[in-house]
Amino acid sequence: MKRNVITFAAGAALLALAAPAAADLPPELKAFDELVPGDLVNDPTRIDWASYGPELEAGARQSPEIPGGGAARVFTIKAKGAFPYTSSANIPLLAEIRSGDQMTVGFYARVVSTDRADGKGTIGVRFQENTAPYGGFGDSTVLVGSEWQWYEVTAVADKRIRKADAIVTLQLAGEKQVIEIGQAIVVKGSPTIIAKAAPPTLKEASGIEMPDSLRNIGQLVNDPTHRAWEHGGTGGSWLGLDMPEIWLQKATRFTTPAAGANRWDLSTAIPLIPAVKEGDTFTVAIVARTISAQTEDGKGLVYARMQGGFPPYEGFGDKVFKLGDRWQLISLPFTATRGFGAGDATVTLHFAAAAQSIEVGPVYVFKTN
Repeated sequence: MKRNVITFAAGAALLALAAPAAADLPPELKAFDELVPGDLVNDPTRIDWASYGPELEAGARQSPEIPGGGAARVFTIKAKGAFPYTSSANIPLLAEIRSGDQMTVGFYARVVSTDRADGKGTIGVRFQENTAPYGGFGDSTVLVGSEWQWYEVTAVADKRIRKADAIVTLQLAGEKQVIEIGQAIVVKGSPTIIAKAAPPTLKEASGIEMPDSLRNIGQLVNDPTHRAWEHGGTGGSWLGLDMPEIWLQKATRFTTPAAGANRWDLSTAIPLIPAVKEGDTFTVAIVARTISAQTEDGKGLVYARMQGGFPPYEGFGDKVFKLGDRWQLISLPFTATRGFGAGDATVTLHFAAAAQSIEVGPVYVFKTN
C-alpha cells in the first residue's frame, strides 16, 4: 500500500519520484513512486519545460526557500494575451492517458507581480495532446497567491492521448504577471497528491492567550494562533516577525512605500470559521502599532471591513482607525448586513491608504449576540 505522506529531499535541480508499470520510468525515479498515491507519470526532477509565447520571458531561480527542491522557473508575461494559452509551459508525461483515467497535477507556485486588482496570479491548467488538434480535458484556472503554496488540479480523461503526445500545459497569458513555478508532479489513478492541511477549528477562548479585557465578551470565531492569513496586493510587502512582548508572540509587518491608488493595494484577510448570518454582531480586537507613517500626524492609517474571501469580495462595516507607535488594542464593532457560509467570511485589513509601515499582532474576532 502506498503512503500518502510525501517527504521531498532537495537535489541539484529538484528531486525525484516514480511510477510502476503505468509509465516506463528510469530506475532513479522508481523509489519515489511509493511516496505518492496513484502512479507517477512525469519526471518531477526536471523543470526545463518547453515554453513559448510572444510576450513570455522564461528564466530560472534557485533558493533554499523554494519548496520541493529549491528551484523554480520564472515566467514573465509582459502583456496579457488574447487567450490564456498564448503563452504557456508544457510538462511532458511519461505514459499514455486512457479514457476514464483519473489524472492529477500538483505544483508549487507563487505570483511575484500581477495586474489583477486582487493581487493574484492566474495559471490555466489543461491535460492535452501536444499535436494538432490539441485535444484535451480538465480545463481549470488556478489563482496563485504571493506566498509559496501547493496547487492541484484533477480531472477524469474523456479521451485517449498517446504517450508521445501527452502533456500538462500551464497557460500563463491570462494576465500581465510574473509567476514562479517550482516542482510539478503528475499522477494517474488518484484525485489528490498532497492532502490539504485541515482548516482552523473553533477553540475555547479560555485556552488562548489574550488581553484580560477580551475574556467573556462573546464566542471566539477565529483562531488567533493561526497566522496563515491571505496577504495580497501589489502596493507593498509583508514580513513575519517574532514579537515576544505581545500576546501570542507573533506579528506581521506591512509596508507600503507610497500611498496606493486603492487602499486595498496591500491587504490581509483573517479567516472566520463558522457561518455568518445577517444580524450577527461581532467585536474585532486588533493588536497593532505604527513603525512609520507619512501622514499629517505621523500615525498609521488602517481600514477594516468584513467581507467574503472570494470575488467580488462583497462585505460590510467599512471602518478606519489610526495607530500610534506603541502597541495598542483596537476594538471594532460590526453588524452583519448579509450572510456567508462557514469558512467564507474574513476580516480584511487595508494598508495602502498612506506610505507607512504597520505591525499587526494577534487578531481576535468574537460573536457577541
